[in-house]
Amino acid sequence: MFKKHITCIAVLAIAIIVGCSDPRTPKGPTGTVSGAVKYKGEPVTVGFIVFQEPTTKKGGSASLEADGKYTIPIPMEVGEYNVGFPPPEPPPPHEETKPIPSPLPSKYHIPEQGVVKYTVIAGQNTADFNLE
Repeated sequence: MFKKHITCIAVLAIAIIVGCSDPRTPKGPTGTVSGAVKYKGEPVTVGFIVFQEPTTKKGGSASLEADGKYTIPIPMEVGEYNVGFPPPEPPPPHEETKPIPSPLPSKYHIPEQGVVKYTVIAGQNTADFNLE
């Protein structure tokens, strides 16, 4: 009987460990991504950059800095990504500030549109985007 309980506890422990692994954790080689975003030669200083793998929808995102630069804060799996540049979030309704418009045409806002693509390789990636 004691042996049966130990076996059940061991099976349960393995199930918990396997079942609790983070699905966002990359399964293979990874790369880090940073760079800058420009539109018509000028830095894009508002909004975000989003990398999205077309099939799994996994990826990473970051805010664009005042100089147009960004750094994705987590390593990303190696592979091809659709890249989008969503505009800044609108202010809450109770604030009396006006939304900051994106300087980019809407075709660049949503990564699923696949207008911009980037392939992440293992190691450090510098992904600069010069949009027109």
